[in-house]
Amino acid sequence: STPLIPVADGLLVMPLIGTIDQTRARQILESLLEGVVRQRSRFVILDMTGVREADAQVASTLVQAACASRLLGVQVILTGISPAMAQALVGLNAELTGIATLSTLQSGIAYALQKIQK
Repeated sequence: STPLIPVADGLLVMPLIGTIDQTRARQILESLLEGVVRQRSRFVILDMTGVREADAQVASTLVQAACASRLLGVQVILTGISPAMAQALVGLNAELTGIATLSTLQSGIAYALQKIQK
């Protein structure tokens, strides 16, 4: 399972841990979209600090999740991207416009809270 944790009004965090295969990536996408609508979130952080392995297909699904969330009016923040994930995203020529990327979950939460307060 992939939890979607409310951190503050309008802010959700989805910590991703372990190996993500294509089936789990689709589950992440579905859970994310349902959760942001149900919680009426303005921001969601996808924290990839705990992801051990991810291939190009998984990276593509995560980018799709971020893009779909943006279509729902949610600002997506990616944190904890590993060098392997960064290479997979670059290899895809992934369109990351409008998606904030920060090194740590802590910096992602601080960024989102600052935006919420404005």
